[in-house]
Amino acid sequence: MEFEKAIEFLRTRDNFLLSSHVNPDGDGVGSILGMLGLLQKLGKNYTVITEDKPQEKLSFLQRFDEFTPYNHEMKGKLSFSSAIIIDSPHLERIGTPAQLLAKDAQILNIDHHVSSERFGTVNLIIPSAAASAQVVAGLFDRLKIAIDQDSADALYVGLSVDTGRFRFNNTTAEVFRLAARLVEAGVQPDLIADELYYQTSMANKTGLAKVLESIELHFDGKVATSFLGHEFLNSPDGKDVDTEGFVNQPMSIEGVLVAVLIRENEKGKTRVSLRSRNDIDVNAIAGQFGGGGHVRASGCRMEGSIQEVKAKLLAAIGPHVK
Repeated sequence: MEFEKAIEFLRTRDNFLLSSHVNPDGDGVGSILGMLGLLQKLGKNYTVITEDKPQEKLSFLQRFDEFTPYNHEMKGKLSFSSAIIIDSPHLERIGTPAQLLAKDAQILNIDHHVSSERFGTVNLIIPSAAASAQVVAGLFDRLKIAIDQDSADALYVGLSVDTGRFRFNNTTAEVFRLAARLVEAGVQPDLIADELYYQTSMANKTGLAKVLESIELHFDGKVATSFLGHEFLNSPDGKDVDTEGFVNQPMSIEGVLVAVLIRENEKGKTRVSLRSRNDIDVNAIAGQFGGGGHVRASGCRMEGSIQEVKAKLLAAIGPHVK
């Protein structure tokens, strides 16, 4: 039923604002770029605006240059009565582009997060999907529109990133079937993997080294914390660091059930990434601090020093691992 409502929304409306969560990742970017292919086939007009510029490593994808970072000059000049918000569990998570929505704006909300607040006029939320890209692919199928190669590349990136390179427990048979179809549409997995995972900067290696140096074990080795401080993240090297995947380093330590990465991008303001195994619900833990995501992968923003944030997180995590 939700797919039917989403299709009706796409067919009857036009001039869409497309956006995703702040600091859009591979699934947010890939899902939007895949959706652009669908909208082009439907003859629709659109504008892509996100609060932050997407990760440069994704610039190999076609249509990447259609992403426009928000700037304050847009407010008052742009107003959208139709929007497609992808891969964002809360409307607030898209940040400043929300200011461009008209008061009576109609929103198609496409997501797979279990913590979704279903803020759309139409909510196409599939928590069982491995990635929002998988939901977008479902729209192609139900509209009987073939997935073009550019869209296939983008959707494959979304699948790869949100399944942890096809190793998380959300990597189902259905995910592999979709991946195979995308390869049939022209995706070259070796080239995608090289662009995503094996073309990192020296600055990234420096950042990773600092994360490794910061790792501490708690609760008899069941919890591992790590951090990147304000001083480094605002240094010439730190400003260019892409921290995606860094939290997997403490997570890969034998015996660790919950891993934490704290990034102090601004003094006293942090972004936290949480990962878990054994079905420990880090979505519930992140939810205590206004965040969310998935059972095994979530995040939140917290105020305070790194030590203060770490103490609060350990207090929240402790009951889950004792």
